[in-house]
Amino acid sequence: MSPKRAEADGIETSAINNAGKGGLKVAVPKTSRTRRRVLVCAPQVLEVGETAVSASLWQDVTAPRRITPGLHLDGLEWPCLLMDDDTFYERLPVLSNFAKVAQPEHYTPVPDDWVVAVGDVRDSTGAIDRGLYKQVNMVGASVIAAVLNAIEHRAVPYVFAGDGAALCVPGAHREAVTRALGGVRRMARDEFAVRLDVGVVPVADLVQQGHAIMVARYRLSDTIEQAVFMGGGLYVAEERVKANPEGRYGVSPSVEGPADFSGLECRWDHVPSHREEIVALLVQATGASLQDDARIYDDVIGTLHKIYGDDDSRPVLHGQLRLAFAPDKLSTEQRVRTHGQGWWRRVLYWPALWMQNALGGLFMAMDWTTDETQWGNYKEDLEAHTDYRKMDGTLREVLAGTVDQRETFEAYLQEQYEAGNLVYGLDASDAAMVTCLVFKHEKEHVHFVDGADGGYAHAAQDLKERERGRGASG
Repeated sequence: MSPKRAEADGIETSAINNAGKGGLKVAVPKTSRTRRRVLVCAPQVLEVGETAVSASLWQDVTAPRRITPGLHLDGLEWPCLLMDDDTFYERLPVLSNFAKVAQPEHYTPVPDDWVVAVGDVRDSTGAIDRGLYKQVNMVGASVIAAVLNAIEHRAVPYVFAGDGAALCVPGAHREAVTRALGGVRRMARDEFAVRLDVGVVPVADLVQQGHAIMVARYRLSDTIEQAVFMGGGLYVAEERVKANPEGRYGVSPSVEGPADFSGLECRWDHVPSHREEIVALLVQATGASLQDDARIYDDVIGTLHKIYGDDDSRPVLHGQLRLAFAPDKLSTEQRVRTHGQGWWRRVLYWPALWMQNALGGLFMAMDWTTDETQWGNYKEDLEAHTDYRKMDGTLREVLAGTVDQRETFEAYLQEQYEAGNLVYGLDASDAAMVTCLVFKHEKEHVHFVDGADGGYAHAAQDLKERERGRGASG
């Protein structure tokens, strides 16, 4: 942090030394502001305000309201930022190259007074095998919609996993998030007879148990940034909730909402592969350290790019998008969005939905522009806003490609698996499925993609079988 940057953030820089001589000393002035401020210096977060609070990788100093962050760790220089809890995520630097998501120096720890909100469909593969793949995806996306609505659309990091989701949220919103998760669980049970395990896990608990949650932002398009994560914290949080949904971290069965699903849409037909197939891929590095995992992921991403290319592997192209009108393809959205409402609202949702689709299709075809939306660009924006590749401690991608490409890449993955570097799972289908979160049709919309037959869930089952195989052979 430069003196100019420190002054701009409202703090006084008293010294800037070499890392070996104590790093950057910052005096924090008294303030009447009531919102919490945090000093972020990856890979640790130190709360500051009226007094300094020590953290495990920071040096303590005796002077009140004075801290000395260690700016170097494992040969890496880590940036420091002073920010409010509510602006932590949106002020993180943005990565424009997906290959950089494998590099830990680009990540910052989630503040330890935040919580991880988790929702995961129990026995999702069984539900998908019963034909409920669209419903399982919709329930997973519902977790994100309900939590974001509960916290009034604040910018927080999240990831969609096909049969569930995880979000990191300031602890001050824990009560609202808990109610929302209880409401999603009830909706999943009432509408689809699907069991959703939900819970809230404090980041501090995960850190104390040795599980890091580090986050960065990746530029998905000109207007949308997507969260990427490093460390095993999200995975562990999910496992804690699944192991005992009514225990310490689970949401009590008595909590049943309310949940607001505004913005959640499922109005597009399946998107057939523009190559030969759609592949849902999961890769989990098993290195001995964070740096080992970074090296493994870097190699996987580089190999994937060589085999599949970049834009050629996008699973959703705007020219393939077709709006759905058949009741069986729209009923999932109708049931979620009208859950808990009177029968007349449920009935009236149908004509409104058909009318919106008809007008939307007409506006897009005619390149119509309204005060709020340039409809001629909407399909192109949808393609750009699709989360077809992501990192949450596991590399997740949905790819369009050929059978030969998949077989070549799977041979590489199997070699790495046998070398003990990773475990992986994949699933091939003939089409992709898109579930949408639309708060504004102009630019504020993101689209969750998965294989049309429940690709991520089947890939996860494939990965777990390899994990068990490694355990048995060990």
